[in-house]
Amino acid sequence: MDWQPADVARERPILQALAAVKYDDYQQFSPGRRFVESLANWLEQFKEPAERRVAYDFFRSQLIFVSNAEMNHLVSIAYPDHIRPHLLAKAANESGLNAWHVGRVQNTPAFRILERQTLFLALSDGARTDVFRRTNPHLTHEQVRQSHELSAARIGKLLGKLRDAVKAILQHDPSDEVCFFRTIVLLDDFSASGLSYLRTDSDGAPDGKVASFVTALFDPQNPTSTLINIPDVEILLVLYMASSHALDYLAAEMTRLCSAKGVRSRVLCVHPLPENVRITKGQDLALDALLEKYYDDTNETSSTRLGGTDLRYGFAACGLPLILGHNTPNNSLGILWADGPKMRPLFARVTRHKDTV
Repeated sequence: MDWQPADVARERPILQALAAVKYDDYQQFSPGRRFVESLANWLEQFKEPAERRVAYDFFRSQLIFVSNAEMNHLVSIAYPDHIRPHLLAKAANESGLNAWHVGRVQNTPAFRILERQTLFLALSDGARTDVFRRTNPHLTHEQVRQSHELSAARIGKLLGKLRDAVKAILQHDPSDEVCFFRTIVLLDDFSASGLSYLRTDSDGAPDGKVASFVTALFDPQNPTSTLINIPDVEILLVLYMASSHALDYLAAEMTRLCSAKGVRSRVLCVHPLPENVRITKGQDLALDALLEKYYDDTNETSSTRLGGTDLRYGFAACGLPLILGHNTPNNSLGILWADGPKMRPLFARVTRHKDTV
């Protein structure tokens, strides 16, 4: 960095504090290497001191690091602060009660049944259903599932447990009409583009994790469809963190997908990322030059090409300066996470989808 002693005295305490408070806890660092070592290795790849200063200034001024503790906090408040108020308002409306009388509404059999008729399904391991369940102990084990892909046997057990729970609330045998799930909550940690959840394939058919689940839910030949009674169901997509672009896109696509079946849908986000955190080409010419010069297309796969761009500004050019404590999203600038003959990562990423040879 061509630092003088005064520069070292100013920057070293800051780097040590960042490492101690957050960055050393990044889960993908290799043994024997933590943040400061990774930073030195990352900066070394840039040939000119001026390039290193550009990279260093970018990291110091624009990087967003979400620690595991912070993400767990978002998980813990997802239900009480976002999902439960939605269910309370729904129960109040159906019972003819004032939605502001929360204490009264929450003690009604209508709300207790509606809450039990809510099924929480993880879209990936990022949903952290273990944390979600522990921080909401009044929800039953059967309501919170680690996967949105359910076997026929599991579906049968879920419906059986639901019937028993409704019977306990009503103190008599319930009718068949109330022994279905009325709210399906799909949980995940993060989205920047929304394309992995909902998109259209080359034939014009819905594709993606959410699209596949909703298609199965509406298919009478699929056991998943027995979970609900169309149209008396609502689908909530709940993300712990998401970009404003992803939220707008997903809300529109969810409405388009579900409204055709007369089913309500809604997208909820615990912590939206504002649009102004995005880095787009032309904002910083020096950074643009760095991204152009030190790019390695060996990180591109058939999965990343679904975004329609290379990875200089991340998947689908989302341009995020974002690091999550357990892994770095591929929507972040490639210079932060990509690894290869021409690139060294600051926060190495574990890739889920890889091309087979």
